[in-house]
Amino acid sequence: LKGSGRIFNYKVERVIDVVSAPLPPQPVPHLIPPVKQKVNFFGCFDVGTITMGARVENTRVGKGETASIDFACKNQSRRGIDRVEATITEEVEWSAGGQNNRMKRKLASRTFRPDERWVKLSKEEMRSLKSSSKCPTSTFRNEEQSILEEIHRAIHDGENRVALDIASSSYQSYLGALIKVNHHLKIKVFTSGLCTHNPKVRVPLYIGTPSSVGGYQGTASTTEQSQYDNIPTVEAIPSAPYIPNAPYIATAMPEPSAPPAEWASAVTATPVIMTQSAAVVGGGKIYQAEGDNAHDNPNDNEEADGGSPLAVAEVVPSIPNLIQEIQLSVSSLSTVNRRLTQQTWKRAVFDPMTPNQYASVIRAVTIEFDQPDLAAALAPAVRGGNFTHEYVIAAIRAVSEWLRTPMIGKLLPSCTDLEEHSGKILSQLSDWERVCTQQNFRDALQRWS
Repeated sequence: LKGSGRIFNYKVERVIDVVSAPLPPQPVPHLIPPVKQKVNFFGCFDVGTITMGARVENTRVGKGETASIDFACKNQSRRGIDRVEATITEEVEWSAGGQNNRMKRKLASRTFRPDERWVKLSKEEMRSLKSSSKCPTSTFRNEEQSILEEIHRAIHDGENRVALDIASSSYQSYLGALIKVNHHLKIKVFTSGLCTHNPKVRVPLYIGTPSSVGGYQGTASTTEQSQYDNIPTVEAIPSAPYIPNAPYIATAMPEPSAPPAEWASAVTATPVIMTQSAAVVGGGKIYQAEGDNAHDNPNDNEEADGGSPLAVAEVVPSIPNLIQEIQLSVSSLSTVNRRLTQQTWKRAVFDPMTPNQYASVIRAVTIEFDQPDLAAALAPAVRGGNFTHEYVIAAIRAVSEWLRTPMIGKLLPSCTDLEEHSGKILSQLSDWERVCTQQNFRDALQRWS
């Protein structure tokens, strides 16, 4: 609040703490596919490759919680590995009125423990590897596949794991029109020697309010939990005092005045009664009052005090309206779960939903971390439960590469024709994705057999 005094201007400020909704308790893991990167000396001399992979236990992390990262690599170069660092970085950017600024800081960093796979190759081993790679045979391809399986096994066994503590002072991930707060994990391999290329990979993270704040059993620290406990609760103040049992006093309305003289030449149209009406919400005409159809909503039969039926404004069931609701909602999963319980939406939207429409609904979720959960919630309702392999393929094509493996794990249990068409799904996956989803396919096929 500010105003002007007689001599000095004055200003009064009060800080209002704003926190995001608690994160869902379901983890969103991410398996970083092994990246085979060349190790160059002086930027042009090839001295071999390093194949590296990692696993983030949960890419949605609360403030004050711990992020667990597993790492494994295979050194096939003439340069040894000095160290491997995992770093979580926060980037804040704002722009308004032609002004902009950017801030970047390191939230946490840890170093992985060295193992025997970090050792460099000898000259003889390097010469043999280069000769076999020029004319790849089935033996060479089997060796490449065994390296992927070795890295996958080491990651899942947790042979080399670090824990990064997310500070309570960190900002929450946010993507707005004026302010953007992004978080990412970077894993960088530092090789020995000067002027040598150091391979690295980046993974997006989402940092928010711990799930324990919302009543879930989480791992938030006591300090972080107390931060939210100290937020004061403000009671709502009524706009007018409540008077119990106040008698209703009828007040006579004033008589209407005579219309102006110039209105005598006006043309009066015949009154028209409209049975339906539309309202513009969020830029699109999505709301429609359907008070005459009692079968659409059971609440339409409720009557007001005067005895006339109440017209309930309801969103017209359609794919474009569902997409718009998801884009404008605070929680896309809550919005979809609410529509899944309504028969009008089930008949008009979910039963006839095509694979392309299924993919467009998934893409409408602005927070990528929530896309696998929403896709899994929709799967049992699509085509009356006839969720086939076409929908699985459409889903993995609709999401980012780092979400394909979690998406497969969540959708395979709902795929009704997995026994007949599992090969078509596998044909869409890379070698690493096939290795990562082997157990998912086994479990799902056993469920349907």
